[in-house]
Amino acid sequence: MNASGDADSGREWSIRPPERLGAELQVMAADGKLRGIRRTRLDLVQDWLDQGLDAEETCRRLTAFNEDVVLAVLEAHADRYAWLKDCTFLEFGSGGRGEQVMGSDQDNGLLVRGNPDPDELDEATGDIVLALDGAGLPLCRGGIMVSSEEWRGDFDCWLERLTGWLSNPMEKGPWQSGLILDFRSLYGSRAEALLLRDRLWEFVRSRPVAVRMLVDELTQYRLPLTFYGAFITEKSGPWHGFLDIKHSVLAHLTNGARILALKYGLPELHTCDRIRALAAQGHVSERHGTDMLTAWEHLQRMRLEIGLACAEEGLSGHSYVNPSYMCKADKKRLRDAVAAAEKLIRLVQAGAGL
Repeated sequence: MNASGDADSGREWSIRPPERLGAELQVMAADGKLRGIRRTRLDLVQDWLDQGLDAEETCRRLTAFNEDVVLAVLEAHADRYAWLKDCTFLEFGSGGRGEQVMGSDQDNGLLVRGNPDPDELDEATGDIVLALDGAGLPLCRGGIMVSSEEWRGDFDCWLERLTGWLSNPMEKGPWQSGLILDFRSLYGSRAEALLLRDRLWEFVRSRPVAVRMLVDELTQYRLPLTFYGAFITEKSGPWHGFLDIKHSVLAHLTNGARILALKYGLPELHTCDRIRALAAQGHVSERHGTDMLTAWEHLQRMRLEIGLACAEEGLSGHSYVNPSYMCKADKKRLRDAVAAAEKLIRLVQAGAGL
């Protein structure tokens, strides 16, 4: 069983909590006592930030911690469902890249081997996602979880499903094409997961319509800055006066770096690793690479701090900030982050994409 980050993912990010914690997690999972993990996760993230770790390292460590939680839950369920030991648990999105923050929800799938009883498969996967939710990994509101039939199947089923989604411009849903391109195995056959990802990436590189979908995602959300430098915030609703730094800024850095990684055949998964590789090979300027890394760091730091504050209050995490509450320096950092994302979008849309 593979529990480490992919060897081809650039900087080693699967920095694990103390070994004793992994054993404790397994005991807690077996006993069904996972709620204490919420407090442990909160304390660890706060300690890491208090120690002066940057957002990138904190997110890598948090992702590794969440991976330990997933592994503990799966090992506990494999004792009851023996067929699970032959399956591969796939982690998509921010978890697949190693970029999770407090409140990151579940985005997972199951690569099934053998022929487990359908009712038992439903029962096991339903129990797994509920156990993870109890341990502080919230249920995905879009249903991207192993409990859904749409997110499990054998290798051929997965390949047909993912390429089908990517070959049809009208096939849009909560999965998002970017999310399904960033995944890795947390449990089970690492080789099978890597083969699936390689086949999927090659499919995208050879299909202009799939590439077009990826580029179009860059313009789904308007960058939150006017020509005159004023922030564009929500005009109504519960987040009136706020802006969503995840979807309106950070998503552009993530998607743009992914598109260029596809173009140049870069194996890295983490957005920062992709940016470093792009700059090192001259595909983006050294200055732009530095600006993008600074932007990513600032945005993720804000998300981590928001997540900690929400967790302390027992609230769901979010990615909204109110610029009117920011000091002059923080407003400048946010404007600089938007500018770095905008420059990347122009680069991709001008033909630097596939």
